Amino acid sequence: IKALEEDGEIIKTIPDSQDIDEGNFDLTFSVLVISKEDQEIIKNKINKIAELTLAKIQKVDYKTLNTPKTDNVSADASPDHDKPLITKDNSNLNKEARKQGKAKQTVRVDIERLDSLMNLVGELVMHKGRIEQIGATLKLPEFNETLEQINRVSSDLQSVVMKVRMVAVETVFNRFPRMVRDLAKELEKDIDFIIEGQDTELDRTVIDELGDPLLHLLRNSLDHGIEPAEVRAAAGKPTKGTVILRARHEGNNVYIEVEDDGGGIIKEGILTKAVEKGLVTSEIANEMSFEETAALLFTSGFSTAKELTDISGRGVGLDVVKTKIESLSGEIFIESKPGIGTKFKIKLPLTLAIIQALMISVGDEYYAIPLSSVDETTIINVNDIKNVHSQEVIMLRGVVLPIYRLADLVSISSDIPEENAFMHVVIVHRGGKQIGLAVDTLIGQQEIVIKSLGKLFQGLPGIAGGFVGRDGRVRLILDVVTLF
Repeated sequence: IKALEEDGEIIKTIPDSQDIDEGNFDLTFSVLVISKEDQEIIKNKINKIAELTLAKIQKVDYKTLNTPKTDNVSADASPDHDKPLITKDNSNLNKEARKQGKAKQTVRVDIERLDSLMNLVGELVMHKGRIEQIGATLKLPEFNETLEQINRVSSDLQSVVMKVRMVAVETVFNRFPRMVRDLAKELEKDIDFIIEGQDTELDRTVIDELGDPLLHLLRNSLDHGIEPAEVRAAAGKPTKGTVILRARHEGNNVYIEVEDDGGGIIKEGILTKAVEKGLVTSEIANEMSFEETAALLFTSGFSTAKELTDISGRGVGLDVVKTKIESLSGEIFIESKPGIGTKFKIKLPLTLAIIQALMISVGDEYYAIPLSSVDETTIINVNDIKNVHSQEVIMLRGVVLPIYRLADLVSISSDIPEENAFMHVVIVHRGGKQIGLAVDTLIGQQEIVIKSLGKLFQGLPGIAGGFVGRDGRVRLILDVVTLF
């Protein structure tokens, strides 16, 4: 079906597309497609698919298309379009594959039940931590053996529930080919749209929120990224532009990229617009790096569009994308080379429910820092801290690293280290930037269940949510993104 959609539009399938997708058909299925391509080209395309045999292909006159099989479907198209009716036969699949296909059964479950199951597993993880603490105090061999078993079972259960909640990004990606085709037509640009890694899985809560940010990025690539055909031809590039939407796993994160082979981001153009809007002074603009310049694109209301259209210049742009991605505990980066193209990279956690965190203490308070934001921990001598423009910094492996005392950031009284004393520093990152957070104690790594703090405390800078600690008390999770 994907192969056919490259050169045409599918009007009808027998059985319907959902049944074909789920494998609910016998050995054959039929597709009615409108295409300008010659019958032979379509035939060759189908024959290249190893698992299928083309049983029959025939042109259909849409005026006389009135067969019982297609429920009197007629296609409203110009008479010069060819309309092959393709029947595919997959009877040459081996018997083993058929057995596997029949054995795979699915059950539809209400999302609320899955959320409820996730919450219960979260509670289990929380109480498991409390039991571990009690076990460490009691030091009973029999108790510890049982505790190890509970640990193993709860980890397996947690893993299964996570997998049940996972959904392929294909459900989001599938809505874009038509949008790209329509927008390219409106902009009078010839676009080759490629989707990669659509079977990559993400937590359902993240998937639900991805549609709008990706829509913005694709519109941005088509409108601002890909140049008009004559400009591309003059630059010695193919007149057909390429936009790639890809997803891939990397560790505990999923990366989603929107890449184009357009004109790239012109630093001078952005800075000129930023100075016009009063976002930066011309003196600062002259000293800004590419990363700092690209960050201006995420400023609210910023647009480089020269005129207002339905697509751009409305002041609703990349700031919306950034806000949404950060609300999903994600990050967004820009890579660009003038004349070669631009790549937007979105980094997202696999799940938002249970995370690995580094536990630290400041004064009498305990905090959790998500491990995904932590680069390393180190111990420094207080005497190594220098002051540069009223900012504390240290030299770490030849790099100047800003140091912030977490006690000051969260307004907690903490003992001031004496001269020659040693301090624990947690080095965290946001995008390509790093800072060091000076803390009192490093407690260790722990699995925590994120709980919302409710509407009253929503949007507090520096705080991502709460969790119930192993001692039964509510603790806070630091949000490194807003802490920066």
